[in-house]
Order: sequence, then structure tokens, then C-alpha cells
Amino acid sequence: MEPTVVSERFYCPDPPQAGRYRLGPDESRHLARVCRLGPGDRVELFDGRGFATSAEIVRTTPTQTELLAIGGPIVTFPPACPLVLATAIPKGDRFDWLIEKATELGVDRLIPVLAERSVVVPRGSKLDRLRRSVIEASKQCRRARLMELSEPVDWPEIVGRFPASDRFLADPAGAHPSRWPALECGRGMVLAVGPEGGFTADETGLARSAGWFPIRLGDHILRVETAGLAVSAALLARVPEGDG
Repeated sequence: MEPTVVSERFYCPDPPQAGRYRLGPDESRHLARVCRLGPGDRVELFDGRGFATSAEIVRTTPTQTELLAIGGPIVTFPPACPLVLATAIPKGDRFDWLIEKATELGVDRLIPVLAERSVVVPRGSKLDRLRRSVIEASKQCRRARLMELSEPVDWPEIVGRFPASDRFLADPAGAHPSRWPALECGRGMVLAVGPEGGFTADETGLARSAGWFPIRLGDHILRVETAGLAVSAALLARVPEGDG
């Protein structure tokens, strides 16, 4: 019987041992019980750091799967301009949706921002669960490098970071896309999005004085997750293609 050739992807952060890759309990259960795969079937593995490869299942148990790589690495490319999204956190499951879609878009890192009007502070088990969501979204969108989800950071500390990046502040009074500055391939970008009600005047002034460039998409006020995703997509779409 011919092996099943599938496009299923599994997260395998550990390097091979004795030439074989090993999936942990969660991924093994998903492989066997949900995908109904077994020895001889072929899948793709990725380590979350940019490496991916095709592999054949050699052995499965309830808690572990062994696989053997087939061929060389699957070619992946780092983003031309890594984008950090520093955003206040929306209420409820809107943050889950934001995490999933930011992963799909190609955001390099998401930093929860603690601003004066913030009402949600994700920590501990909440962040651990959301990091699992990043893995699942990466599997679905065939992303080889995981989006980093950081611990929450106070807004003044964010303002002083990233001096070598293009820093943008989502602001209803900011520049229209026709007046956004040109982006340089290879240079990092940071987008900051405030909480419901926006950053305070003092917070906005702090960013402007530090060289952050205020931008907007249009005339409507956007919710936190809408602004973060829509402006991120607009910035990434403006990145010029590299020479390679």
C-alpha cells in the first residue's frame, strides 16, 4: 500500500536524535487521533525558527512520534522588513483573533502594551495558551518561523526601544497613507496601537518627541484589533522587494 502524501504540518522544536525527529505528546495525539496518520505516511515538520522539512512517520505511540526526514530542508525566506506590533490588548476573544491573524500576516513579534487606558493585562497561563495559538496558526498558514509573543511592557519603555527601526504610531490625526514615508528593505518596522479610547495626549506627545511617525488609514476610528491588523498589512504591502 502506498504511503499517504499529505500537506499536514507539525511543530517539532527539537533537533533530530540519531537521525530521527520526535514529536511530543500534543502533536503526536493530533497526528494519530485527528489526522489519523501512521507509519509510512509523510508530513512536514517545522521548528519555529525558520527550518522546515518533509518527513516520513516511522513509529507512533500515544505520547511520541518518530519521523525520518526525506530530502533536504524546505526553502523559507525571512521577512524583508521584520514588523513588531506593539499593541494594547482588546477584551475577550478579540485578542485571540488578533494573535491568529497577526501570525498569518507575517508579524515578527507582538508586544502587549500597558498604557494609561489599558484594561486588559495578559499574563502567565493566558500568554502560554496564546503562544500555542501562534503554533496552530503557523501550521495552518505554512509559516516556518513563529511570531514571538512577549510579556506586557509599559508604554514609556516601548517608546524608548527600537532606535534603529522605522517607528509608526497609529493615530486618528496621523498622516494619510499617501504621505507615509518610504520603507527601506531590510530595516525593521514597529507599529504601536493604543487601547480603546487611544493613547492619552501625554503618551502621544512622548512618542512624537522620540521620533515616532503618526499614521492613519482613513477617516474612521478603528478598534484595537482592526487597527493593528489593517495597518500591519498596509505597511507590509509597502515593503520593497529585495534584490534576491
